[in-house]
Amino acid sequence: MKEAARAVKEDLASIKALTMLRAPFLGLLLGKMRIILDGKIDTVCATTAGEVIVNPFFWERLPGIEAKTFVLLHEALHLGFRHPWLARRRNRALYNLAADMVVNEMLFRHGYTGAPPPAVTAEMIHDTLRSRGVKVPLAELRRASVEEVYHLLARAATRSAGGTDGQNAGDLRERESNREGVVVQEGGCGGENPERYWQAAMPAALVAARAAGSVPADLARRVESSLRGQVDWRRALRACLREGTGRTVVTTWQRASRRYASLPGIKRLGVQTLWALVDCSGSIGDELLRRFISEIHALARAHSCTLEIIPWDAQAYPSTRACSPARVKVAAGRLRGGGGTVLRPALEALLQKMRSQDTVVILSDGYITDLEQPATLNLYRRVTGRAAQVVFVTAGKTCRLPKTKIIRLRP
Repeated sequence: MKEAARAVKEDLASIKALTMLRAPFLGLLLGKMRIILDGKIDTVCATTAGEVIVNPFFWERLPGIEAKTFVLLHEALHLGFRHPWLARRRNRALYNLAADMVVNEMLFRHGYTGAPPPAVTAEMIHDTLRSRGVKVPLAELRRASVEEVYHLLARAATRSAGGTDGQNAGDLRERESNREGVVVQEGGCGGENPERYWQAAMPAALVAARAAGSVPADLARRVESSLRGQVDWRRALRACLREGTGRTVVTTWQRASRRYASLPGIKRLGVQTLWALVDCSGSIGDELLRRFISEIHALARAHSCTLEIIPWDAQAYPSTRACSPARVKVAAGRLRGGGGTVLRPALEALLQKMRSQDTVVILSDGYITDLEQPATLNLYRRVTGRAAQVVFVTAGKTCRLPKTKIIRLRP
């Protein structure tokens, strides 16, 4: 093991020197990693202890310095983007696939092509999704975030007979208290919380690399996106509905003001309705769906609104009025579809029933096949023109929609 450790240290010194010249940001991340050699693991992994474990025999078999560089940068980005910790709340196997694809594609775009096979690529994920009936353009998949790719894979897994084994951890692992091995680079967080250490390491490396004047725009954008604080979706939804509800009095030119003849009068609208258009194509988990419906019902009661739920997938289903917690549970239990995801029928059903200044909340994964079609966009603009507020709550892809508040739904 001593000979293997010495060889790895020599390789590591060369890799860090070359990477600092080529991509200072990545070189700085490499220097922050604690690297341990351990023959008990299959290949290499990043753990929730904030360290990278490498099998020395796997390392020795790698074809050259390019492949070794790729492997270390791959694991460094996993730690930098906190993938081992984020995988805890998800199907670990699917999240590992999504994270591997995004990290690999990021390295490919920046000239690192020495990925040892079998590397997870956008083409591979694209073929897997297509074989299971989930269609997404390859160019869009390459630009997707880990969360978006994970959501697509989860959607595809629900359509397969066996699903995916969540215990297949890949190279994102939990901390092992009895870990043995040889440390070839100290780095790491010392006594600090590992996740907080890496959360702070990313902006520090970014600032230092920018001082050197060499941070690729794509990489900087990904890093900054990962550093943004995540606002709880319930809080964001409450804030949006506070803006839309309560508008029971509007101005109108149909009659003049009683006090000032040159100004418009007012019109009282009565009790508002809160419309919840819920995508029931199976792409959103049952527990998350129930929490969303319960939250919407609580907000409707707080603002003295009537709650109407319209389930939809490839078609719109009959609406349900949720006037009590018991009815909410019944409504959530009935939200079962299975078709595609087409918004136009739901918008048509909504326009037939909604009144001026009602509030509309749409829940979907964002992968809507007809969203960019002119007919659907025209209907959507009619809804936004009539509604007091339109909120789009997405559990996956973020869509660009006119006059709409966008909220990311997270578990």
